[in-house]
Amino acid sequence: MHSEDQATNLEGHSSNKPLNRRDFVRALTIATTAGPGMIAAGLSGLAMTRSQRAEAAEAIADTMGKLPKVNLGKRTGNMKITPISMSVDWNRDLYAPALAMGVNFVHKAGYWKSMPDEFKNIPRESYYTDITVDNTSPGQNPDNYDQAYGQVVTSLEKNGLKYYDVYRAHYGWHSPEKVMATNNTSYKAFLKLKQEGKVKYFGVSQHPYAGTEEEIREKYAVMTQACIDSGIIDFMQVWYSYGYPQDVKDIFAKASKAGIAMTAMKINQHGRGKMQGDPAQQKAMKAEGQIGRALIRTVMTEKRPDGKSIFQTCVSALGNMNQFEENIGGLSPKVAARDGFDLYSHFA
Repeated sequence: MHSEDQATNLEGHSSNKPLNRRDFVRALTIATTAGPGMIAAGLSGLAMTRSQRAEAAEAIADTMGKLPKVNLGKRTGNMKITPISMSVDWNRDLYAPALAMGVNFVHKAGYWKSMPDEFKNIPRESYYTDITVDNTSPGQNPDNYDQAYGQVVTSLEKNGLKYYDVYRAHYGWHSPEKVMATNNTSYKAFLKLKQEGKVKYFGVSQHPYAGTEEEIREKYAVMTQACIDSGIIDFMQVWYSYGYPQDVKDIFAKASKAGIAMTAMKINQHGRGKMQGDPAQQKAMKAEGQIGRALIRTVMTEKRPDGKSIFQTCVSALGNMNQFEENIGGLSPKVAARDGFDLYSHFA
């Protein structure tokens, strides 16, 4: 029986209940023959237990190999992280395989109410975290020092992380004058927390707020320029995806050139429709029919005028093995080599 026929037969047997151990091993063996970056597709539609899903995820991580670590901006010392970051939004089943691939940054770790089991036995210094501090979020008071300071202290007491590498003002600020150090309550809280050893670097997760597309673009450019001019921003996380206007790309390139470590977010949410309608771009990214992979490769290979990458890392909410393989696979050297995609020269 051919592999495709075997897989179909196994899928039929598993439609009502999880595979038994023998059938699961057979299914995983068949799927693995497809090569790095293709296992999850071969297991799609099979009912599996949680332990079987975990084993499959480990196999996916093993075939895709380790992700390289890239240099961040000029303001972050010798920090190096993988070009995709983990997020608290992820399905917990994906934590272990991500760690196995070397993913070493956790976005929104401040929302952990306790230390996840996957992190309990690894050195705290082996990975980086951020906390998104919510006093700058919509409906909150950006001048509430006690809220900003208290959120960091209280969260560390709960999750036992000891410190966060990045204090990240969630949503960012509404006006340029609020970014400047003398008027920036978040920065004042950060300085106190840094003195106490609870944070290291200051950043922002800048959201553009509501309005027309033109108003959003204008405000994003204004606020990004204010962050650059302030001289206090070490990390910036921003909305960016395939099909964004050139002026948005230009201002982010300017922030990157200024030495700010840049993270792209909303890659799938904001670019999926455009990428689905552009088979030529999928082909250029060597990811035909794999929208997440095409999007991540497009964004992470965007260049500044000096030829260097705009973004050092990206973050995306991943809910299952298929999303994990498609998205992280886009940045795997093994998968890129199999696809014939020249990926890592872009990070030189």
